[in-house]
Amino acid sequence: MDVKGVAFLARQTLAVQSFGEAAWKGFLAEQAKRDPLFGQPIMPVTRIPADAFLRLNEAFTQRFYAGDTKAYWQYGVKSAEYALGQGQLRTMFGKDDFRRFALFTPGIWKGYFTEGELTAQLQQNVVELRITGVPRPHVYFELAVMGFAAGGLSYLGGGREIHHEVLKGFSKGDLEVLYRFTLPG
Repeated sequence: MDVKGVAFLARQTLAVQSFGEAAWKGFLAEQAKRDPLFGQPIMPVTRIPADAFLRLNEAFTQRFYAGDTKAYWQYGVKSAEYALGQGQLRTMFGKDDFRRFALFTPGIWKGYFTEGELTAQLQQNVVELRITGVPRPHVYFELAVMGFAAGGLSYLGGGREIHHEVLKGFSKGDLEVLYRFTLPG
């Protein structure tokens, strides 16, 4: 499984906005010693082996968030806010466009990862997002992706939190992820 460079660039944007460019560059220089790939320019289409990408995120989380893996959720939330507010999704969705955004989320997975699948099933005001087929189940994939969904839905709703339930997750030892989001009427 590979992670596309666009995911790396999202992490870079978050890091620079939150901690400054010097902190990011210093961190990345250290990571390049372990994984030389991170010493090279990374483009949106660059393929990064999942293990190297996970090591980068684990080290980033350790350095800047005291190892708290709940930060992965915030990575997703912040990425959604950026994508919808000033990034590539800015013109695609309008206020309260919850259903369309929820049904769009499988495309986000395909845009970031080369294996596994995210599906969205919508029934009335409930959407279930399921991640299956991930060869290296890791809490990062669960929390960052579901955090992206939650952050996007919240952003489209003017900042109000969207209720969700965790039915299955890598964080619970399951081999798949299943979240249920209740969309505003």
